[in-house]
Amino acid sequence: MVEETIRTIKETENEAEEIIKKADAAYTEILEMAKADAADMVSKAEAGAKAEAAADLEKAKEAGRKSEQEAMDGVEKEIAALKQGALAKESEVVAAVIAELV
Repeated sequence: MVEETIRTIKETENEAEEIIKKADAAYTEILEMAKADAADMVSKAEAGAKAEAAADLEKAKEAGRKSEQEAMDGVEKEIAALKQGALAKESEVVAAVIAELV
């Protein structure tokens, strides 16, 4: 009877050790999977952030080009107005010079 109790205790201990080993292996596997999932999430987040940053940069460049074009259009209009004003005054100046010469 004592021998059977000792044998039962040893079997129970062996079963407990086996359960512990399996639990440890499962823990290690779950941990590795979690690390891989986390690395994948970080990679996807970085890729998404880079794509968003690239899109924002392109929008900013386009806004800069548009602003530059609008400024150039304004300058060209101003130059045209100044030329028109100069041409209008040219005839007045020529007439004044001729009047002074005569």
